[in-house]
Amino acid sequence: MNRDPEKIQRRILMLLQDLLPTATLVDAEAANQALGCEATGLSPLDQANLLMPQDNPSPVSGYTDSKRSSQREQLFELGDVPAVQDRFHALLKHRLQSEIQKNPPLFPWESTVQEYESTTAYDSAEAIGSETSAPVEASGSSIWNRQLNALNLPVQVPGLVLTRLLKQCQQVVQSSLREGVQLVQAVEELFPGEGQALNYLAGLVVASPARSGATATAGANFPQSYEAAAPAQQMVLSLLAAREMIVTLTLAVSASQPTIERQWETEQGTLQLKATYKPDPTDLSLVVRAELPTGGRLSLNGAGFQSVAERRSPGSVGVELCDPEVGQVYMLEACLDGDETPLVFVVRIVEG
Repeated sequence: MNRDPEKIQRRILMLLQDLLPTATLVDAEAANQALGCEATGLSPLDQANLLMPQDNPSPVSGYTDSKRSSQREQLFELGDVPAVQDRFHALLKHRLQSEIQKNPPLFPWESTVQEYESTTAYDSAEAIGSETSAPVEASGSSIWNRQLNALNLPVQVPGLVLTRLLKQCQQVVQSSLREGVQLVQAVEELFPGEGQALNYLAGLVVASPARSGATATAGANFPQSYEAAAPAQQMVLSLLAAREMIVTLTLAVSASQPTIERQWETEQGTLQLKATYKPDPTDLSLVVRAELPTGGRLSLNGAGFQSVAERRSPGSVGVELCDPEVGQVYMLEACLDGDETPLVFVVRIVEG
């Protein structure tokens, strides 16, 4: 059996076509670096060709479908290679994760890692109409669209895109899915068939919270408009917008952080919310109070319970649920006079 290290490594690289059939060029290059493929003497293009599926083989490479099939049969005849496939895949994944932690990956338009300020919409009223946040004209007549002007994005995003995102975010925020999955589900309707790219970019957004905001520095890396942006840039803009919406729509409380506040700008004024979790067994409860800019209604639902409060004029209303459970998600709906469509928030009781 030929156990020449260089030849075996070349054969293992070709096996990656089976292990990573949908790998992108970025993934291929990362895998090459993790494996130290430069030691093989292959050029970056040849390394990528080994990792990436090729529907139209280059005549320079000399590989045909029949030859590739023959080589794969030879690989399995080696005996020891198939036995280590699973182990090799696990090691490759671990190595890539370690490399990504040491050297955070870049967004497609970045040449170096940049630190961006993280300023969410509800933290700063000055974000509305500021130079670093792109004002948008939200389409539709919903009174809830005014908050979309406060999203801190590098360039202007069409109002239709933001209203569609808001609708999707109100649905996914009610699930118990991980943040990255929620982001992908919120934007995938805008980019059909781009699930792999969205998952990759969502991972960057989630793993790099410092980049979730947008500043004038970040804006320099984008074109002047959403329409002129590359598809990957449009995906990232949509993911960033969805993340801000989901964060604002989520009120997470715990024993260590029993109180949290949120606000949402409407055409009628500011809706202010305050959720308070009381973990004391003798007074275990969840209370949400709202300052309504107009008459309206507030309801808290979950685990078979419902609490509703309403008033006909601007002012304070409150709802309360007894014996809330840690890990439970409670849906909070706010309605204002002038728009019967509720805005959906969630209150999560988390451990800690």
